[in-house]
Amino acid sequence: MTGSTAAQRSSLSRAAVVTAAFLLAAAVFAVAVWTRPGQRVDQWLLDVSRALPPVHDLPFLLSIDVVSSPLLWVGVATAVVVLVQCRRFSSPTDARRGLATTVTLLAFAPAVVLIVQFLRDHVLTRPQLHSWIAETANSAPSGHAAAVTAVVVVLVLASPPVVRPLVGTVVGTWAAVLEFVIVAAGWHRPADVVISTLLVAAAGMLLPDPWRGSVRVPPRWLRSAPLLVAVAAPTIVAVFYATITQVAAAAAIALVMALAVIALGVGRVGRPQSGRVAAPEVRPTVGAVPPTIH
Repeated sequence: MTGSTAAQRSSLSRAAVVTAAFLLAAAVFAVAVWTRPGQRVDQWLLDVSRALPPVHDLPFLLSIDVVSSPLLWVGVATAVVVLVQCRRFSSPTDARRGLATTVTLLAFAPAVVLIVQFLRDHVLTRPQLHSWIAETANSAPSGHAAAVTAVVVVLVLASPPVVRPLVGTVVGTWAAVLEFVIVAAGWHRPADVVISTLLVAAAGMLLPDPWRGSVRVPPRWLRSAPLLVAVAAPTIVAVFYATITQVAAAAAIALVMALAVIALGVGRVGRPQSGRVAAPEVRPTVGAVPPTIH
């Protein structure tokens, strides 16, 4: 298979996953917001989660306040710059491309948060289908969930491909726990954070890859490591939230996050920058008779 053919198949795979993620986000919104059963289940999960006494001993990194902390965003920006610079750029053009990609990654989080908030406040609507639901304003998608998912996207893409599954597992677990905390605090319904995760992950798959062309890729057995997010996140939630309903809600959110992290790697394979496989070098055989020039 030539490099150009592999690149085309890779791009098609990524386009298919991006399309599926956007369509799934739209489907979740349509069911959870525009149907009576969807509103009932979504509101019930929210009410159950926030009806219990609030947890006051959460670590700062798992609290809602961390999303608005400058320390988080300075740390993420620093990590992105450092990780991208770990790559050895082969030419000035390659270095300029790396710089442009770094700037794009740094701008991704604020851009998607603004877009998500605009969609929530000015485009999408929430009909009043049940009189007993007091919160009538539209709350999907969640800006806080979009922010933490954006952190996952930029840190995964900034990391060298060989360690991306491990980075995605760690930050994906953190993000999934934090998204549940947003629900448990009564700030958003479960569907709100799921929709945000799908939208931001899909948008993240469209970003340029600063490590494009790297031939060091993780082994196949490691590529599914982010599935551990679906186990690790609800386990952490269970330490602070004791009810089975809360843990189940956290597990559902974590599964979506795990699949989103895995999807970020779709279509990003190690290949030469030119998209072609270099022709093998032909060396003359020792003692061979040189061709006659006529």
